[in-house]
Amino acid sequence: MSFLQSLMGGPSTGVQVQTISGNSAVEFFGDKDTFFVDVRSLGEMQMSGTIKGAVRAPLPEFTRHARPDGSGSLPAADADKRIIVVCASGARSGAACQQLVSMGYTNVANLRGGIGAWAHAGGAMER
Repeated sequence: MSFLQSLMGGPSTGVQVQTISGNSAVEFFGDKDTFFVDVRSLGEMQMSGTIKGAVRAPLPEFTRHARPDGSGSLPAADADKRIIVVCASGARSGAACQQLVSMGYTNVANLRGGIGAWAHAGGAMER
C-alpha cells in the first residue's frame, strides 16, 4: 500500500509499524478486517469523541485489550487483521503500536496527527 510509510520496526521481528494519514485511515473505515483502537483516556474520548466503533483501550490498560490469543477486545495476533491505533497526536498510539508488534501483531498502523486528523478527514465520530 503506497500511502503507508514505515515509522519504526520491532527490533527482533523485523515487523514495521506503519504510519497512516487521516484521509487514508478513513478509506479503511467499515472494512471488516480493520480495527480502530483509541488509546487516549476515557475523559479525552468523552470530551472530543472517538472513531465510531473504535475499541476504547486507554494506554494504561492497553494490554487487557490486546492479547495475542484473541482473548481481549482485539483479534488474535495471527488473525492478520489491520489494527489502526489513534491518540491525540501519535505519541501514545506509537507506543501502543510497538506493544502490538512485540506481542506478535504484524499489520499495525499509527494514525499520524491523531484524532484531529481523523476528524479533519471527515471520519465518522461518536461519543
